[in-house]
Amino acid sequence: MQSSVYILYTGGTFGMKNTTEGLQPSTWDEIIAYLPAIKNQNYFHYYSEIDFTFDTLEPVVDSSDITPNDWQRIAQSIEKNYDQHDGFIIIHGTDTLAYTSSALSFIFEHLTKPIVLTGAQLPIFHPRTDGIVNLSNAIYIAGYKHFSLPCIPEVCICFNDDVLRGNRAVKTSTNDFEGFSSPNFDNLAHLEQNITINTHLLQKNTNLPLDIKSTFSHRVVNVTVFPGYNPEILIDLVSKGKLEGIVLRTFGAGNLPSGKRWDDLFTTCKENNTIILATTQCPNGKIELGQYALSNVLKNAVVVVDGKDITPEAALTKLMWVIGNYPYAERIGMLSRNLRGETS
Repeated sequence: MQSSVYILYTGGTFGMKNTTEGLQPSTWDEIIAYLPAIKNQNYFHYYSEIDFTFDTLEPVVDSSDITPNDWQRIAQSIEKNYDQHDGFIIIHGTDTLAYTSSALSFIFEHLTKPIVLTGAQLPIFHPRTDGIVNLSNAIYIAGYKHFSLPCIPEVCICFNDDVLRGNRAVKTSTNDFEGFSSPNFDNLAHLEQNITINTHLLQKNTNLPLDIKSTFSHRVVNVTVFPGYNPEILIDLVSKGKLEGIVLRTFGAGNLPSGKRWDDLFTTCKENNTIILATTQCPNGKIELGQYALSNVLKNAVVVVDGKDITPEAALTKLMWVIGNYPYAERIGMLSRNLRGETS
């Protein structure tokens, strides 16, 4: 069956080239020279029935420079091409790929087509690059119609033969080809010799029209609690009206150091309409407020939302997105909901 796939190159290691100043992003034309089969619309000849559209996010960026404005630009590119294509591939640097995949998952509500993010640990120009395999696998997921595969109607990450839910993935290695993992949720698919798609895990289609909200608040911080941490600085920032949201990465199942200043922080947050999204520092498991006495201060604070087993990347992008798109009266309710499968 004929399939149409839109590929957007944003930059990153996948297309990096050596320069006198170190690795820098290449243009798509430079990359395509190393992939003539794709350029000729006949990638490994199995893809001859796939119609590719190539695009570049201009200017291309190192993923360390990705901003919410770039998330909006990526979303706009997909929205513009949504009706004409069956699936979408975003080639992206690995450093912030999990942030972008999480952000895009919240931007697109009622998604009915796969948006697949991929990249590489070694540039496409390297003789041992993993980029070709990662892109090839991404084409299978985005071009599912041609390969008679189930549709994955989600934002996902395709990396090293794994397909992960985009807002459940974290980068776990800077050099291993298996650069990403999904610590609290199973893979959406495994791309071994036989492709297995776990259809029971996929988000269900609602048959509602695609809804796109792409505003993100910059008035947030991501705070990791450490032994002896004093929230004095946070109290000062909140009292001056500089923060609308705080991701608070707690010990274990939601524990904090003891001390009255935490109550002062929550009071100040309430007075200034600032919300705290509580998460755990542990890569596996979730917070369970009230399990230990030192988490009761969070459980009893009306401005605190239980982040459950959300990833750090999804927590931050969800908080930024909710604050950017909803009035204060709706924010706690929205943050408490499992919107795109980001929590169990």
